[in-house]
Amino acid sequence: MLAFPRRAARLVGALTVALFAACSEPASVAAPHTASADRAARSATPVATVSWNEAARDMVKKYNTSAPATIRLFALLTVAQYNAIVDAEKSKERSLHPADRGAVAGASAAVLSYIYPQEATYFEGLVDQQQASPAPAGGRHEDFASGEAIGRTIAAAVIGRAKTDGFFATYTGTVPDCPSCWKGTSPAFATLGQAKPFFLTTNDQFRPDPHPDFNSAEFNAAVAEVRQIADTRTARQDSIAKFWALGPGTVSAQGYLNFVGSELAVKYHLSEREAAHALALLNMAAYDVIVASHEAKFHYWLLRPKHADPAIALAIGMPNFPAYPSNHSALVGSAATVLGAMFPSERARLDAMAEEGAMSRLYGGIHYRFDTEAGLELGRQVATWVLAHDVAQHRPFVLE
Repeated sequence: MLAFPRRAARLVGALTVALFAACSEPASVAAPHTASADRAARSATPVATVSWNEAARDMVKKYNTSAPATIRLFALLTVAQYNAIVDAEKSKERSLHPADRGAVAGASAAVLSYIYPQEATYFEGLVDQQQASPAPAGGRHEDFASGEAIGRTIAAAVIGRAKTDGFFATYTGTVPDCPSCWKGTSPAFATLGQAKPFFLTTNDQFRPDPHPDFNSAEFNAAVAEVRQIADTRTARQDSIAKFWALGPGTVSAQGYLNFVGSELAVKYHLSEREAAHALALLNMAAYDVIVASHEAKFHYWLLRPKHADPAIALAIGMPNFPAYPSNHSALVGSAATVLGAMFPSERARLDAMAEEGAMSRLYGGIHYRFDTEAGLELGRQVATWVLAHDVAQHRPFVLE
């Protein structure tokens, strides 16, 4: 195993997250592979995976990271964390004892330094801080440094894949001009629909059926509904729209959903591997969802409601890409499906969250109802596919 030099940087603050009330474990969470005493002991301290995801959310806010780039960030981070833990546990089977938290730290610092190179010293300081902190129950005889080395090796493979994923490819086409076509210019992330997915076999695998024909009775009724809501928008509707907008300076939509998943991992006292597996599935599904949603957006090129009726007053900013389907709706639909499968006692709350997140875009004036419905369905379809093809559990995700 490669030996890494000691880092000079040190942090004053500890890497922690807020704790949540203890609850019994849901039926869908895999049976713990540690003793019940260990599970009770770790409920007092968040696992490293959760802590590093909080650090990533802080960076998203600090650097106003775009919503699509945030989705990619969390997918890269969490798949590296999970794969690093699996590799570390395989080493334990060979009588080596690398620490899971060391593997998570090494993987996390490397991936986050790739995304935010200007913060590399800060991330190395977080690794030092974590290494210096007391080991959780069951890990006192494990070696942090060898786990860290494993994590960095795994992260290198994840970063290598990211460099060829096509996520930020430059758009060289032209915006089509037609009565139903989106009326913007230089669309943001227009090539995202061609990026390399994790689970999908093709990026158009779950492309939604066509939206109502432009100027049809159904389409005009959808425009009228957006206008009616805009003209009579209640304080509650305005509040929901603004909360879910999650624009610059916030954790963005996926950052918030990542927080929800992290909160559940703490609430149900998941082990390091369990937490990493749950968050990896959540965020890899979100990545595939945003790719699928953008593939559909730039297949249909549908104009936004305000383009159809300029009198529609917006409660939030309008994104710089076509309407159909709704990205937000797809993301919340995906998150509710993945987390609902893992935490069945939370499913009703998660489904309600998804419905509200989708409706927020209608309340804000930037989407038709059929955008939100198609987005929710797309998110659920992609997430169901991901769950059905999750062969990880005790094996790493295969990154092709």
